Amino acid sequence: MLHLVKLELKKVSLRGYVYGALIAYAAIAAFLLLLYFFEGSDSSAPAFTSQFEMLTVVNTMVCATFIVYSSALLSGLVIGEFKDKTMSLLFAYPVSRKQLIFAKLSVVFAWCFVNIVLGNLLIGTVMLTVNGYVGQVGGELAAVELLRHVGFILLQGVGAAGMSLLPLIVGLPRRSVPATIVSSIFIVSIVNSNNNGFSLSSIVAIPLILAAIGIFGAYLSFRNIDKADVA
Repeated sequence: MLHLVKLELKKVSLRGYVYGALIAYAAIAAFLLLLYFFEGSDSSAPAFTSQFEMLTVVNTMVCATFIVYSSALLSGLVIGEFKDKTMSLLFAYPVSRKQLIFAKLSVVFAWCFVNIVLGNLLIGTVMLTVNGYVGQVGGELAAVELLRHVGFILLQGVGAAGMSLLPLIVGLPRRSVPATIVSSIFIVSIVNSNNNGFSLSSIVAIPLILAAIGIFGAYLSFRNIDKADVA
């Protein structure tokens, strides 16, 4: 299985996706810094009321960005190959079809999880460092709060990585890349939308339940793939 994952990583050429992820990190950081310096200067309606809230906003934006970005990777690894009929060629090799699909989905899952954890670490560090010099957001971030947030990020990462497979349920039957990406945007708009400081993603159980649905949906989509005609 690990060998199949390595082959998928070589075939998809993650270099372009890595550059895209770095650009996404920079864009999120730039947007949050604009909020910090411009809206934060208004004491009557500051952009962030606490450092913990600042880290929470970072996490929300990172999760939303990489759920959608992972749908692009999912489209390239799975949907596009079914659409272009190249999946039939892959299935001609003496390798279990289920293992091949599992390797592809594992790449998407791991890609989303790693980027969410890494994005939170990098962008959160930037925001806390800037605030350490500027001091616009007052209050101390207790070690207990920070550890709790780290645990929250890890759970959110698992939840978001599972949710990144949900668009497969919509895109695969249609063999449609646009449907896959649009459905991921729809999922993000519901789960990560902020309503007076509250979002569904802040309830850890919601992303985890959706992750379970995404994983189960992916399983159902390919449970009979060894016998199915993919032409």
